[in-house]
Amino acid sequence: MGLRKLIAVFTAVFGTVYGDTLILTENKYQTYVQEEEFMLAEGENVIGPVSLLPNALTDGLDVVGNNETVKSIIYEKVSKDWKENLLGKFITVEGEGRIIRGSVVSIDGKYITLNTKKGFVITTLPQFPSRISSPLRWEELFSPQITLKVNSPEAKNQIIKIRYPVEGVRWEVQYILKVRNGVKKLKGFVVIKNDSPVDFRNVDITVKGKGIKKEFKQVSLPPYTEKKVLFTKRELFSQSDLSELPEGKVFVYRNGVFEKTTSLHNLFK
Repeated sequence: MGLRKLIAVFTAVFGTVYGDTLILTENKYQTYVQEEEFMLAEGENVIGPVSLLPNALTDGLDVVGNNETVKSIIYEKVSKDWKENLLGKFITVEGEGRIIRGSVVSIDGKYITLNTKKGFVITTLPQFPSRISSPLRWEELFSPQITLKVNSPEAKNQIIKIRYPVEGVRWEVQYILKVRNGVKKLKGFVVIKNDSPVDFRNVDITVKGKGIKKEFKQVSLPPYTEKKVLFTKRELFSQSDLSELPEGKVFVYRNGVFEKTTSLHNLFK
């Protein structure tokens, strides 16, 4: 392997994660755009491994550069079986009055084999996760990884965009209508729901749907949470004031007291 290719492989391992984007539509699956910067050498480069989100659907993965050509993609998929995902990982095992640290070689039935500083150790498989721990985060243990073979026309730093579908994220629209002395004031919210164990940190979120297209910068969405973001605030005079708004549930308060829930198109009926 030439010096240029060695440099390309080495620097790829330390790729920097830039601002990622989550595109939410009315489809079952949403689109995640992951940006990674690599130092490419002229000619063929092997870059990676790159970790994807744990809820990625890797069959729909698309890689985009500028003038680069992606020749091949190697997928290292993960299993929902925690035993398979621990293979090759460095862990700590507690049991039988001792603590053992090493890389997992195999898990066979009731036994686990570790490659430790003192050699190979076979011990009884303890209960997971109470007696097995790892310095890796959950996302690192259960994230699929890819390695790319890329041709570049010149040596340069290049941002590679990796797009793929994700599951477990959805959105809806909700409204609060306050009625006082005949005056109607409406506030609309986009509610982004993360029904997955994935921790989205500082991502740009774009919401696209019938009657709405909004962008929210640097949003954090922890696992199994929802975030409500204001997207409109207005006083209502007639049905025409609602014409361009997306449909959603309306919570009505009259003179400070909750009255009912209704739909947007029923407000002036």
